[in-house]
Order: sequence, then structure tokens, then C-alpha cells
Amino acid sequence: MHRHGSHAARHLTTFGFFLVSALCLLVISLQEARAAVMPGGNGGWLVVASRPSAPEAISTARGFAGRFPQTTVFQSNNGWFAISLGWMTQPGGNRYRASLIASGAIPGDSYFHNGQRFQFAIWSATGVTGGASQSLFASTRIAAPPSGTPGPAPSAQQAYVTGLDPTGDNFLSLRTGPGTRYREIVRMGMNTPLTILGRSGSWLNVALSDGRTGWAYGKYVSTVPGYTASPAPPTVAPAPVAPATVAKRSITPPRRGIVGDLSASGDSFLSLRAGAGTRFAEIARLLQGTDVTMLAQQGAWFEVELSNGMRGWAYGRYLDAARPQQSASTNVPTIGPDRPQDAPSPPASSSELTQSNPNLPDLGALPEGKRVALVIGNSAYEHAPVLPNPKNDATDLMESLKRLGFTVILGLDQSKVAMEGTVRDYVRAIQDADVALFFYAGHAMQLSGRNYLIPIDAKLEDQTAVDFETIELGTLLDYMNAPGRLSIALLDACRDNPLSRRFSRSLGVSRSSQVERGLAAPQAGGGNILIGFATAPGEVALDGDEDNSPFTTALLSHIETPGLEIEIMMKRVKADVYDSTRGTQSPWHNSALRREFYFRK
Repeated sequence: MHRHGSHAARHLTTFGFFLVSALCLLVISLQEARAAVMPGGNGGWLVVASRPSAPEAISTARGFAGRFPQTTVFQSNNGWFAISLGWMTQPGGNRYRASLIASGAIPGDSYFHNGQRFQFAIWSATGVTGGASQSLFASTRIAAPPSGTPGPAPSAQQAYVTGLDPTGDNFLSLRTGPGTRYREIVRMGMNTPLTILGRSGSWLNVALSDGRTGWAYGKYVSTVPGYTASPAPPTVAPAPVAPATVAKRSITPPRRGIVGDLSASGDSFLSLRAGAGTRFAEIARLLQGTDVTMLAQQGAWFEVELSNGMRGWAYGRYLDAARPQQSASTNVPTIGPDRPQDAPSPPASSSELTQSNPNLPDLGALPEGKRVALVIGNSAYEHAPVLPNPKNDATDLMESLKRLGFTVILGLDQSKVAMEGTVRDYVRAIQDADVALFFYAGHAMQLSGRNYLIPIDAKLEDQTAVDFETIELGTLLDYMNAPGRLSIALLDACRDNPLSRRFSRSLGVSRSSQVERGLAAPQAGGGNILIGFATAPGEVALDGDEDNSPFTTALLSHIETPGLEIEIMMKRVKADVYDSTRGTQSPWHNSALRREFYFRK
């Protein structure tokens, strides 16, 4: 009896396992179905190209959008970005595709796809983006004649533009979707012939005689012409009027200035910002009486340079032209009343302001030159255990760098697309920088001697992953290296990495490329650069049990020390990490610096 009971229990356990597995597969299938952007039925997206990055795909899509106003870019679940002209039903869609290929309008390898791989639309000429929605499908449907040539479809209805007010606009807009919020494609005059293809409320999906399709307000469409006059050809809609921009005007020669009366500002300081406007980051605070050199003007803002070489933008209302310096004689006494005890104190010095507000640099203690830093911390990995500290490391280092006069570009928990965008912003920002710094905390790996930074959405499941899911460190270092610029790259990214182990298994024994432990030692090359790792090349670093990793903890304790040259600083960081990890981790750096560098003099 006991054996029979055990046998039945084993059957129930096996059944339960299969039931749970089936339910998991069903949940995964439902999640994938929800994520997919599928027109359904016999509809499919006409895909004309794919690109590995969003900017490349959008640039390609813009080239098609002039003729095909439903052009849309989709993020695919394989990491690539598909360019689609819109969707159509079959079999008419294949005839339309064939006619476009024959005319040379689209590539010969264009194809229809049901949208199962498409996760969401990241850009569209229609203005509608996001996941699967009625608005997206309505605005991106290609309703051209199935033959691909001018002429009505078998079920289409001939119509004309009518009822326009000759004293008003006297045109009817053809739009990318059923509503005034959609982009205008062309403007149609009275009696323009149309083919009605569908309806959405008061809006009609129509086709012009040249094959272009869109949506028109039904009130001004009729099946009979309004009058016998020949219609004027539709005119291209004017481009949207961009908001007026104020050009930057150089001040030649540069003019000396001074921070004037701040009483009307409500603050005791004037903000120095990274750009001409309050939306830009504050990089320093200037006290009344601070000397500046005015270099350029953009609207009400002035680009100024401080005596220590720091540059930024200040609001012109609180800047005055500097008075000519008068020679003073030590023999001439200065006489005045004693200051009463309740009289206001003189303005605080720069160092006093820094002590009261530690987030601002002490302008008198910083070396000259423009400083720009990119700081990235990836903690919330989607396909690997979360790393507790990189996000903290990046945030804390950002605060230190701001106090040291750096303009900081910060990226936290970034996907591949987000990291690419952040890196591009950084590359643009360092064009005129004297010092460029890059700090990365998170997962990374080396493959055949080259290092790759790993975004939080990387899976690393097959051999293409390194090309399409990671960012190569060497590419960023190449951009940082420039004549006359001092560059610093610090990587707290040598942690034990389950993603790289998975990727290594996916390569198999036949591939010559090898995924090695830790990171490879990059060459400093001919640039004026220092590269530092949290541990020795080929070794694994610790994430740490505190709020910061051992490497970042040591770095934060020394980076703001006055008068400490960077290579001496790195030796002190190495000693601290070695002691705190009891000899299990020893940072490494490779320097090609041709001059001394101090974070703070």
C-alpha cells in the first residue's frame, strides 16, 4: 500500500512539473504577444531596411518618409531596428511591393513581416510611436492601390475635395492619421480627385492619383465635384515652423566684466551654467564682484571665462562692464567710519562659499581649463544579478567631480540605446575640453584582448551579442584622445560577470576568440591619457559590502586632496584597496601623461 501511494505521488509530482512548465510557457508566450506589434489577420509590415542602432535607422527612415508618409522605425527583440514603410494586407501588398521594387523605389530584398519581433515604434513620420495601439495601426496603414499604380482599388470609391471656403484657407489637409494632431502631408485644392479607402469616425482614409495615401476630414469630401473648374495639383505642406533660435555672437575682442548687484536676483550668487539657459546644469556660483571675461553673447546670456580658466554661461542682467583699474599708492590712507556691529558682513570669499556649500568648486583652488566628465553606473541588470554599488559609485563620484569644476554627464542603469546616446553627448561635449574624464562602474568583459562595456539590457546569448549588445571601450578612448587634451579613464568594472560566462559557453570550442577573466590591459597609445582599473588586468574586483566598491571608496577619499598629482593619487588608491581587501585586489593603471595633473591644486 505504501509503494502504491509513493508511485501515485511520483505521478502527481511529474504532472505538477509539466503543468507548471506549461503555464510558464503560456505566460512567456502571452508576454511576447503583448510586446509584439502585429497588425493581425493577413496584414504585414513592409520592411525595407534594418540598422544596428537607433540613430542609423532613423536617419535611413527619414530618406523614405518624403515619399512614404507612414514610414516607421521599430525596435526589434534581436536588438536591431527595422525601417518599415507601413503595413498592408495580402495579396495586394505583395503586388505593391513588387511594383515598388521594379520602379527602384525600395531595395530588392524588402519583405513583409507580421510584426512578431517588433517591440515598439521608436520613431514614425506619422508622429505616433510606442507599442501596439489602434492609433499606430490606423496611422501607418498603407492603403495604396494593390497594383502599385495609380487608380482605384476594386472596393474603393471615387471622390473629390469640395465645400472649401474660397475666402478662408481654401485647401484640405491630407494627414498621416485620422485627426488634426497628425502631421500634414500635402494640401489639396478644390475638386482634387481622391479614392476613398476606409473610414475612422469623421475622417476618411484616401489615396491621391499619384499613389500617396493619408487621412482627410470627411466634411470636405464628396462623391461629386463641387464645380467644373480644373483642380490645382496638391501642394506640399510647409515644414513645421521651428521656434526661433538666437545665434551665438562672439565678442571680439573679449571684454572684461564683473558680477554686479545681485540684490534683485533673490540669491547671494550668480549661477555659472553649462549653456545659455536655466535648463543647463549649474557648474559654479559667482559672488558679487567676481571678475570675468565676456567671450560671447546668446540672447540675454553671456559666455564668460573666469580667472582660473573655467568657462560657462551667466545671465547678462547681473553682469557689468569692469571699471578701469586705478593705480593705488600705499602712501594714501583709506579713511572711513568704523563698521557698526550690526552692519552686514562683506561678501564671503570663494573658499568660504565652498565650505558652506560643498557642492560648488572653490574657483581659486582649481587648475585652468575646461573639464568634462562622463560617469556611468549600471546596477539594475535585467539578465544577471543586480550589482548593488555601481549606481552609488557613479552618483558619489559625480558630486566630487562637480566640486572639482567638471561639467558632468551622468548615466545610471542604461540600456544599449541609452548608453550610445550618452556617449555621443559626451563626445560632442569634449570637443573643446582641456580635460576629459570617463568613469564606468558595472559589468564589462574582454574578448580577444578587447574590452566591452555591458548595458543593463544585454543578454549575451549568441555570437552576435558582442557586436550589437555591448559598447567597446577602445572606441570611446579613441574619441577621448586628442591633441592638447588630457584624458583620464577609470573603470570599476572587473566584477565577476555571469553574462560573460554565458557568452563564453555560447561561442563553443570552434571559435578562435576567447572570453578571458577580468579586463584586458588597453594601450594608452599616443594620447595624453591615463587609464586605471579597479584591479589588475585579468583579475576580478569586488563589488564591496558597503555603499561603494573598495576602488571607488579609495578614489573618493583622495580625489579632492589639494596638491596631489594624479599618479601619486593612484598609488594611494592602490594601497588603500590592497589593505581593505587584505591583498586580494590591487588596482592597476597605465599612464602616458606628458605633464602633471592635479584635480585640485
